[in-house]
Amino acid sequence: MKPACFLRELGPWRRRLALFACGAVSTFALAPFGVVPVMFIAMPALVWLMDGALSEKRGRARMLSGFATLWWFGFGYFVFGLWWLGVALLKDAGLYAWALPLAVLGFPAMLALFYGLAGALAALVWRPGPLRLVALAVAMIVAEWLRGHVATGFPWNAIAYTAMPTPLFMQSIRLTGLYVMGGLAVFVFASPALLSDRRGRRAGLVAAVLLVAADLGYGYHRLNAAGPSAERVVNFRLVQPAIGDAAWRSPEGRAEIFARLIALSGTPGEPGAAEPDVIVWPESTLPFLLEERPDARTAIGEMLKPGQVLILGAARFAGRKPDGWPEFYNAIYVLDDTGRTVSVAGKTHLVPFGEYLPFEDFFRAIGLQALTTLPGSYVPAENRQMLLLPDGLTLFPLVCYEAIFPRLVDGETGEAAALLNLTYDAWFGRTPGPYQHFAQARLRAVETGKTLIRTGENGVTAVIDSRGNVVRRLPFDEPGILDVPVLLP
Repeated sequence: MKPACFLRELGPWRRRLALFACGAVSTFALAPFGVVPVMFIAMPALVWLMDGALSEKRGRARMLSGFATLWWFGFGYFVFGLWWLGVALLKDAGLYAWALPLAVLGFPAMLALFYGLAGALAALVWRPGPLRLVALAVAMIVAEWLRGHVATGFPWNAIAYTAMPTPLFMQSIRLTGLYVMGGLAVFVFASPALLSDRRGRRAGLVAAVLLVAADLGYGYHRLNAAGPSAERVVNFRLVQPAIGDAAWRSPEGRAEIFARLIALSGTPGEPGAAEPDVIVWPESTLPFLLEERPDARTAIGEMLKPGQVLILGAARFAGRKPDGWPEFYNAIYVLDDTGRTVSVAGKTHLVPFGEYLPFEDFFRAIGLQALTTLPGSYVPAENRQMLLLPDGLTLFPLVCYEAIFPRLVDGETGEAAALLNLTYDAWFGRTPGPYQHFAQARLRAVETGKTLIRTGENGVTAVIDSRGNVVRRLPFDEPGILDVPVLLP
């Protein structure tokens, strides 16, 4: 094949640029684009470029070439997949603009080290034929697992998400898990590279076809199988204020935030629609500490009708460091119709640099703090608590990016009737970031077989059933309410 020969024979710098381009192109298979066919171009090209890089190399040089090959691919993948992180820094450019190169280039370069490790491992057994595809797939499973666990983990945009654009393709994740699904996807996407081989071509292509058929078959079976038995209907109202982070910077803006939340929550529903049983506000929705504002509790109690419950995300004071610096929990509260707290859960997995600073004492000494709306830092809750509502309904809380971690829900959801994800993605504006976040949270519903109820400050606010189908959603970045009757066990 001419493309195979051309890519194998590229010089070092042209090869690196081609690898970077392959990684960049691969991000168009992710949300919000979902152009999965690009993976059948990028992955075969990666294999052929790897062939050329490893040609006539042995031992340590071979592993280093393998590392460099996948590192350049990963660098392109993460730069183009995470460029929107820089948007959050520009919200307060005077304080954070200096960190822009670190966010859009340095952080992707660091994440690409995991893919580089995959390249080094695959290089050990790289041989012509299907074996090199198996090696690449297994090495990527190892690399993605490490990326999801090392240094608290960051499995954002795991390669598996490129292969699951619709519920039909999502169901197999219940059998494989996220990381194995990624390895299988790499094998299938890379299989066209076998067309340039003389040996093993048929076996490798047949294996890829069988994997796709099995995925589609299981997906079709599960989508058409009977769902979990439902014992009750709970009417949820999801509130999306869509005010944005700029309102936090003035007393008038902070007052507007609370006023809009109250107004939207009390908006009359459609004629004939049932009154909401549970009203849900987004993460970090209150511009003050609830414990310090009894008037806010009173206003909430006056807004709620008898028997209604409000779930909201807000900071909760945790204490002070020895130097007096305040610390907070990123919490989810459940309030009854008098404004009284009946249940509370704290976030256990915090965002580095977003909610807390590694080496915090040093950074504060030079005038920096975490990218939060509070003059302090968050601390993780000691353990994950279920949210127990007055009527006995139990929800499994996921605060913000906790929803991207399969290990936080694997075997942990227990008797929870549904997953609840509150998030605040207004930092990132109208970029791919909030859509990627939503796509990843959606897979937690499929993995656990439980409905996901999700509310964001500006979106994506939606209800997703246990098969990954979007039941209803609000338009992105528009204020509004979403009234949804949810069938729960």
